[in-house]
Amino acid sequence: MPAPLTSGALALALSILSTASSAIAQSNGQPMQVYSTRMQALFVRLDANRDGRLDPGELQGRRALERRLRRTKGRTYLLIEDLSVPAAQPSGQRLKRRFHKADLNGDKSLSRVEAAAIPWIGRHFDRLDGDRDGGVTLAELWNLQRSLAPRQRRP
Repeated sequence: MPAPLTSGALALALSILSTASSAIAQSNGQPMQVYSTRMQALFVRLDANRDGRLDPGELQGRRALERRLRRTKGRTYLLIEDLSVPAAQPSGQRLKRRFHKADLNGDKSLSRVEAAAIPWIGRHFDRLDGDRDGGVTLAELWNLQRSLAPRQRRP
């Protein structure tokens, strides 16, 4: 039987669970916001002893979370921050470096002319320009990458 919630853990659990559905509804198709909200709700559900961290025993059968735990250096538990996505930006350093180098005017968006500096973006410019504003941003590249990723299986 799970341990009773402390007042701090209870407040955190209620705030995450009560806003999860509204956050998903308000995400306007931003997959990373939806993902982050779902991961926070999962964290609260899995935290059986309500200590604010997930120990190996609480992760059994959750292969993706067990892998994430193995990647944490010097810790034997996961914190809620470990499951949150810091920003809806690509994390690939090489892509960021090439993107910023190609962005000659520094507006954080590649025009069709600027996109020619990165051949695959230039070739697929129309498909990558998700909002049809005439520019490709890192967020648009990230959203496309996420949409092409295989769906995660639920254990």
